Amino acid sequence: MNWNLLRRIFWLRIQQFGGLGLTGLALVVAAIVTWLVLVQSDQREFSKLTRTLDALHVQEVQKNALPANSALGKEEQVEIFYRAFPTEDHVPAALGQLYRAADKHELVLETGEYARTRTGGDRLIRYRVMLPVKGSFKQVLAFMDNALNDPNMAMENATFKRDKVDDEQVEAKLSFILFVNAKP
Repeated sequence: MNWNLLRRIFWLRIQQFGGLGLTGLALVVAAIVTWLVLVQSDQREFSKLTRTLDALHVQEVQKNALPANSALGKEEQVEIFYRAFPTEDHVPAALGQLYRAADKHELVLETGEYARTRTGGDRLIRYRVMLPVKGSFKQVLAFMDNALNDPNMAMENATFKRDKVDDEQVEAKLSFILFVNAKP
């Protein structure tokens, strides 16, 4: 294939377009790129709303599983509340979900601190997961959003540090709490 000939034909066609034609072509390309970006963001928003709808559907099914016309006592209500939490064997899966979320958003989890706490007669066990991460602010926020898809995970604290105002990379210290039921 003769690359010089192809290059000459390409530049000939560009010159035939003229200034107005090239401007029009650039606008068409910009419109296509803009449309693709907007469609992708709408699809992400749609999937997020679908997950929220699924979670609400699960809550509705659990609510409808209760007896229709019975007045539950306080102890029964508390028991139903605690049964909604998973047992301790859910902890490795939840941590795995955190690591997959970090990989998905291209964040490296170099270290992590984990602490199990339980107070007196409390039926909930709290696993505190403290993770230092580095990445763009957008990556860190997307990671946090993804990590909090687990309804048993809560954000305890988040601190962000940036060396310079124009640095894209931020250092974040994230602290999550994972709640699990002590009694299956």
